[in-house]
Amino acid sequence: MKRVLGALSVISMGLTACDGKVRFNQIDIGSKQQVTAPPTPVVPDPVFLKSQGSCATDSSTSVASCMKCEIPPLPPVEPPMSLKARQLMTIMTAVCPINNAYYGNRYVTPTVDTHKAKLNRCSTTLYPDSTPDAGQNDVVQRLLNNDAWLQKKMFTGLWYQPPYSDYFETYFGLEVGQAIQVFCQQNVPNIAGMLTPSMTGPNPYGPRWDVGDPLPAMYVKANDYRDGLSSCIAESKRNPWQPSSLPVPKSCKYETLSGDSGDTINQQVSSWLAQGYKIGADMKNQGVCSAVNSLDDIKSYQGPITVGAYICQ
Repeated sequence: MKRVLGALSVISMGLTACDGKVRFNQIDIGSKQQVTAPPTPVVPDPVFLKSQGSCATDSSTSVASCMKCEIPPLPPVEPPMSLKARQLMTIMTAVCPINNAYYGNRYVTPTVDTHKAKLNRCSTTLYPDSTPDAGQNDVVQRLLNNDAWLQKKMFTGLWYQPPYSDYFETYFGLEVGQAIQVFCQQNVPNIAGMLTPSMTGPNPYGPRWDVGDPLPAMYVKANDYRDGLSSCIAESKRNPWQPSSLPVPKSCKYETLSGDSGDTINQQVSSWLAQGYKIGADMKNQGVCSAVNSLDDIKSYQGPITVGAYICQ
């Protein structure tokens, strides 16, 4: 009997224990676990260095190691001389040095500026141009082209060398001998007297001329040129020509771009080319600097590069 009561007591205690609340962790079946992916590395954009500005007036600004921003020189301010005056100036500049021994040890060869100072007022009004005939044109062009044989024949020894001397004096209104005195030796300040055909040699413009004969038409014209030349030489000394204004120097600007080769560099170079810039490039991997005349000059290059350009307005 005692054993039965003990067993019942044990069962009663187990049932009493089952009366307590059983606790379970709550699980949200619809939720998903969040998985964090590793961060994606950020690739920085290529870094490009830019510069721009005005070019130095002494042309010292470099746009690349092989290219400077060169300011164009100012155009020379020239007096409004006639073509004939310029031709005479060019010829005398060339022939005055060839007879130094004759002129003496103290002779100083005049420069082109010396001749220009003597002729700067010889405009088309005072010393007009004229169309040369065949003989005149042959002599003038040969002297302008430094024909050594003709220079020596006409400007050394005897000054009168027909028919070359006749063609020279009828075109310029000036005998060879007097041209030497006025322009080379400079011991005569100006030309004087009348120009007449030689009485000792053949006259390419007609029969032999004697004093009292009418002047050939070519010599009438030549004396008109002579009067104009004498007048403008005197005016050049009395009232030298001066420019009314000086030319304005051009302004130049530059731009540079440094970085890795590729689209950014190519686009900039293409823009410069379209605008007429002068462009240079330092291709650093190759150790080369060169001018860029088309995009193909740098398009295949890979690596760090500096491109620079300038333009003048």
